[in-house]
Amino acid sequence: MPTSLTIRTEIDGTPHPREAVLAWELDRARAALHLLKQRLGDTRTRELLTPDTTAADTALTTWAQASAGRWRTAVTELTATGIDARTFLTWWQTRLHSGDRTALLAANPEHYLADSTGDRVEIIETLGTTPTRFFLHFHDTPGNTTFPVRIGGTGTLADGTEVLHVMHEFADTPDGLRIRLTVQFPEAAPDLLPIGHQWHFACEFTNWLQAAHAA
Repeated sequence: MPTSLTIRTEIDGTPHPREAVLAWELDRARAALHLLKQRLGDTRTRELLTPDTTAADTALTTWAQASAGRWRTAVTELTATGIDARTFLTWWQTRLHSGDRTALLAANPEHYLADSTGDRVEIIETLGTTPTRFFLHFHDTPGNTTFPVRIGGTGTLADGTEVLHVMHEFADTPDGLRIRLTVQFPEAAPDLLPIGHQWHFACEFTNWLQAAHAA
């Protein structure tokens, strides 16, 4: 019967727990991924992921047609202290409007391309398990008493097929801000898309909040 595995790490006589090694690994993995994304650039990234994005086009078109205009909704909510809505939105929207590729891609390991230099954002990111290329059109949305700032968006494939809707909502709290992030996928899409995107939202907006706070 094999015994349980125990690993002890010492560096220059100082012991370090497994969590410290994993934290180092995460930091270096982010640095390696950043380097690869920068070296590839947008054109080669599109080419490299074409087999995946083509397959995603086919699947999303099929689900959109089968759904006949019906959508399923998933929501992620975040609260943060030490930063208010205005500060975060100023930082985030500046990154979008200036086409800050580094900040946009760094927020999530599955952000492969984010070109926001035109009137829409060209995105390649993982939806479900597959890198997907779509175009996100943001549109003004009236605020309400709960969320004074609301930013809606529609995601389409290159041929114009609508495959997702988003709503980003922001409000101040006494010591920070509250964010509600909503995504809609065609009803026929598998569970992995809405569930996966709830975690996707949590990852990217947590990282953006940290970057905005540090700026």
